[in-house]
Amino acid sequence: KDAKTDKDILYHLGYSNYTFELFIILHKRNCNGPFSHRSQYLAPVNLAFEEKFEDLDHYKQENNFKRCLSKLSLDDVKAAIKRAEIISSNNEKDKKVLMQFKGYKYYRDSPALSIHEAVKRVLLECGVL
Repeated sequence: KDAKTDKDILYHLGYSNYTFELFIILHKRNCNGPFSHRSQYLAPVNLAFEEKFEDLDHYKQENNFKRCLSKLSLDDVKAAIKRAEIISSNNEKDKKVLMQFKGYKYYRDSPALSIHEAVKRVLLECGVL
């Protein structure tokens, strides 16, 4: 709120399920199945980035996460946006339960995300898309 009033900065929230890992995975591969716990993202992360992290805490260590990010290209980001749009479309088509919290809408069941919308908006404003 302070940034908006004092500095005239507008922020947009992007929802990425219970963890950010879903969007990271979508850069390299599809991830359409539901997970009951965020720890289940570890295997798809390891597959997507050809890693062998023991757990999500190891994956999230700064050097490890940066190594994964270094494996991403702009084409991977575009692919993640497309994959996320398909998930969102499928959620609407399948009439999954849409929740709302403090003005933000999200789907209760995984996979669900909206972080791709904010990333797409940035790429569009930069003229990349």
